[in-house]
This record gives sequence, structure tokens and C-alpha cells, in this order.
Amino acid sequence: MGARNLTNLAPAGSVYRRLLLPVYLPTLLSSISLQALLVLLPLSVLETGAGAAAAALLIGLRGVGMLLFDLPVGLLLARLGDRPVLLCGLLAMAVSTALFAMSGSLWLMGVAAIVSGMGFTAWMIGRQSYITDHCDIGERGRAIAAMAGTMRLGGFIGPAVGAVVAQLFGFAVAFIVLAAIVSAAALFVVFFIAKSRPQPATADLSSITDVVRNNRRILSTGGVASIGLQLMRSSRILLIPLFGHLLGLEITAIGLIISLSAMVDAAMFIPVGIVMDRYGRKWASVPCLLLFAASLALLPLTHDYSSLLAVSLLAGFANGLGTGSLLTLGSDLAPLKGRKAFLGVWRFIGDIGHAGGPLLIGALLQLATLGMAATATAGIGLISAAVMYWLVDETLSRNGHS
Repeated sequence: MGARNLTNLAPAGSVYRRLLLPVYLPTLLSSISLQALLVLLPLSVLETGAGAAAAALLIGLRGVGMLLFDLPVGLLLARLGDRPVLLCGLLAMAVSTALFAMSGSLWLMGVAAIVSGMGFTAWMIGRQSYITDHCDIGERGRAIAAMAGTMRLGGFIGPAVGAVVAQLFGFAVAFIVLAAIVSAAALFVVFFIAKSRPQPATADLSSITDVVRNNRRILSTGGVASIGLQLMRSSRILLIPLFGHLLGLEITAIGLIISLSAMVDAAMFIPVGIVMDRYGRKWASVPCLLLFAASLALLPLTHDYSSLLAVSLLAGFANGLGTGSLLTLGSDLAPLKGRKAFLGVWRFIGDIGHAGGPLLIGALLQLATLGMAATATAGIGLISAAVMYWLVDETLSRNGHS
């Protein structure tokens, strides 16, 4: 899957210490809020009497918000620097989460979902840009895998806590609590991320077209694999609660399943980061895509709590294998000139899959069954695995440079 990196790894402790306060702790807080939101939001829609297709549409609108802001974020990062973009992203996530608590209508919840997606995109690309600028390629895999692992740790804590709060006090109170948690993450950005020098000369629309033209092959091959993995990830977030609801499970049971799956997911980030920095990025991403597709194909066979838990744990393990793989690949491929614009384009391509997953499921639910939606998503995942294995170049070379 590519040449092995024969250089010595930089000390891991120094990488993790440097990024603890500016990246990892705010990532944990924001992820606790977001992962709980992604579980509670579709369930709150179902409680209003709307169907699974409406819940899928709402999650899909969040992906639309991400798509709308991916390219502008790249330009804003170049013009303003990382700090203001990161801060605005977290505040947008907090405001939109609070809107879910105050909203009694689906259309207003749809607006909040779009704002949530826009805020997450600013927060996500801003962190990737910050790590890319502050970490060498030989430590980048571990740095980004640790960030992604911290997100998964939040995915373990968030759904369980959010489900308990919603069960005891209702969805509105749960959404307010989640808004407060993500607001706390913004304080770390204020105090621990220094202002960076903007690059206004490169921050215009022509920089985006230049990036696309100069990186056509990279974006067309790696982008396909990115779309497939993001599609499976967003579909998993929606499919597991919907299958749990179909099986008649309570909110707390569904939240526990998702939290346990996230625990397995989060446990993978240290070994996966080492594998990516020592052997190559594809050693993590290809097995991830294959096992992820298998887990989604097994979802229609679940029939009770135990079987849904088993398949969810497999999905968590598969996703864990891909911890930070797409972010690392994108950081490796980003050229020095127009780097931030490239990261925006790279994220935009992946978010096509992120937005497309729920929308695809919603469309299939109108035409077929929930099981068919899961199977179709698994098929796309297999295609993405083939593209990643045969068409995407390994970015970690023998000398440790991209």
C-alpha cells in the first residue's frame, strides 16, 4: 500500500502536549455536545410525530450547511487566520444548538441545522489548518489521529449523557445543556490559540480555481474515497438510531449502544496514528472502508438490542481504523501555495458525502426500506475502498516527506 517510512518518529509526548489546550480539550467539549446532538435531534423529530424521512432530511440539511461553507472557510482562514474562524465556528454551533431547544417547527429546526453545519465546518477546517501549520509531516498522523480520537471520546460521553438528560428533563433542556458545553470550548480558543498572520494576497476566488486545476488527479481519486467514507460516517450516525427506534428500543438504550460503539472507536487513535506515521496512510484507510461497509450491510440483519450493539461495535472499530486518515491525507496533499484554499476544497469534497448520506437515506426511505438504504450505502463504501487501494497514491514516502 505504499513505501514504509524509515525515519524515526518524533517524540509523541511533545506533539500531544503542544496541542492539548488549543486543540484537544476544546475538541473534547465540542464533540460531547455535537455527538449528543446528532443522536437526540432525529429522535426529537420522531417524537413530534414526523417520520424517519423528516429526521433524515434534518440531518442532511446540516450537511448542506457544511457544504455551503467549506470553500468560504478556506478563504477566510487565509484572510483572517485560524483564531477568529475557530471562534466563530464554535459560537455558531452553540447558537444553533440552543435554537433546537426553542424551536417548535421543523422549518426553524432546518435553519438551525444549516447553521450548525456551517459552524462545524469552520471549526473542523480551522483545526486542520492549525495542526498542518504547527506539525511536521512525521508527526502529523499522530497529531490529527489524536484530535480525531478526542472527537470519538466525546462520541462515547455525549450520546449517553445527552440521552439521560433528555429522558429525565426533556429534549429542550438537553439542547440547552449541549449549547453551554460547546460554548465552554470557545474559551480555550480565546485563551490558548495565538493570532496568526493572514495571507490576503492569496485569499480570493482565483486561488480556489487554481487549486482545483493544479490538483485535478488528487481531488478526483482521493476525493471519491473521501466522499465514500464521509457518506458512511454520516449514514451510521442516522441509521443506528433509526434501527434502534424500529426495534422499539428506549432513548437510553440507543444512547448506550452509540456510546459503547464510540468507546471502541476512540480506543483506536493512538495505534492508528502510529501506523499512519510509520507505515503509511492507506494502511489505516483501506481496512476502515472495507469493515465499515460490512457493518452497514449487517444492520438490516439486526433483530434486538444485542445484535444492534454487536453491529454498532463493528462500525465503531471500523471507523476507529480511519481515525484522522482523511484529514491527514488532505494535510499531506495540501500544497504550500494555496494550502488553506486546498483544505477548504478537500473538505468540500468530503462533505458531499457527509451531506449526501442522510439525503440518500431519506430518498430511499420514500422508495424502499431502511434495510435497503443501509445496503446501498455499504455498496458505495466498497467502491470507495477499491478507489483508495488502487488509485490513491501513498503520501508517506521513505524519507518522511510528502
